[in-house]
Amino acid sequence: MVLLRTLLPLFLLLGSTVWAQQDITVDRTMRIGLYRERVVKQVVVMPVKSICVLFADGERKGEVATTDGLRISVAGGAITARSLTLNVTAKRKIELVPRVTDGGFRLRISDTKLPERTYPGKLAVTVTAGNLMLVNAVPLEAYTAGVVQAEAGKEHHQEYYKLQAVTCRTYALTNQRKHQPEGFELCDGVHCQVYHGRNRNDSIRMAVDATHSLVLVDADIKLIQATFHSNCGGETVNAEDLWGRSQTYLRATVDTFCTAAPHATWTKNMSRTEWLGYLQRKYSLRTGDSAQLYAVLNYEPQCRDLYLGNTWPLVPLKNVREDLGLKSTFFSVRTEGEKVVLEGRGFGHGVGLCQEGAMKMARAGKSYTDILHHYYTSVHLVDLTTLDFFRDDSLAPNGGAGGPRSR
Repeated sequence: MVLLRTLLPLFLLLGSTVWAQQDITVDRTMRIGLYRERVVKQVVVMPVKSICVLFADGERKGEVATTDGLRISVAGGAITARSLTLNVTAKRKIELVPRVTDGGFRLRISDTKLPERTYPGKLAVTVTAGNLMLVNAVPLEAYTAGVVQAEAGKEHHQEYYKLQAVTCRTYALTNQRKHQPEGFELCDGVHCQVYHGRNRNDSIRMAVDATHSLVLVDADIKLIQATFHSNCGGETVNAEDLWGRSQTYLRATVDTFCTAAPHATWTKNMSRTEWLGYLQRKYSLRTGDSAQLYAVLNYEPQCRDLYLGNTWPLVPLKNVREDLGLKSTFFSVRTEGEKVVLEGRGFGHGVGLCQEGAMKMARAGKSYTDILHHYYTSVHLVDLTTLDFFRDDSLAPNGGAGGPRSR
């Protein structure tokens, strides 16, 4: 596999016009919906690092000092914002904008025990269905660092932080239309990527800086769906096996690194009556058919399957996982008297990068690029400035290969 950092030979052929394009900024801003799983009526916001300018419906209303706090609430469809020196009402939007580029804000949801969080960038507050909608406009690299901190945690190898930075950055750009109808691009929960604000880990900051602007693309120079999960149980899954749509870079691969990790195995016990009753109700299992009964009570897959027992009627394992709240679709079934034991492997959907496998690979001395190529087939690592060049209609004869927003 070829690792592409820049397309230097082609740049040289195209001449000096190309080098001018090297100055294209990659300082994108992401709009992240905060606390979307909660009903928010009131928040307290305090500037961090610098004074923030307060705007109401686009009009500058004043400044909020780092020693002051702003209480924002919704009443009668309008938004009110009060501090020690300000009392502002807006019909549509309240915005808090730091005066310095590395500024931000602290945010606390009133009347809850949720801890305060600190965010980089700007805050926009609007009203949706009578509740406050909070949107953090944050630079891409700062957002990436925050996601890596939330998704990866602390005390990992630097190479692991680097690969997680690349996948999180790529995923964000590939999916930045996910919540567009709602007024933002991505949410801060597991539906998109977990994001709890500003990164405070120096190792993560260094990893994000070391991979600045690097993303994964496929053979057509299109950003990939850089999916990842906790543990694959020793074998990842083809994208079409789970989601019905094939992707050339999301192919099944063997992973011997994750099989002894914390989330490598799991067990669920059910009564025989409960297990067979579920299969009978949902899939019309014929309990009088001894061959069929044996297949669903004594199931031992040698590798990942798509269907339970591979018997008729077909029982999709992905549906069983969803219905019973299982950690993965990779499991065996055995009976102990009147008890049915499901013994599983892995945690998550199993497509793409296995986080616990990647962690061990990094500790074993593998580079982040080698690890990425293990989990994503025939991909290239490129700088966003390279993508910008090929997306520029004035330089690309056919208008480029589709921008970072391409799905």
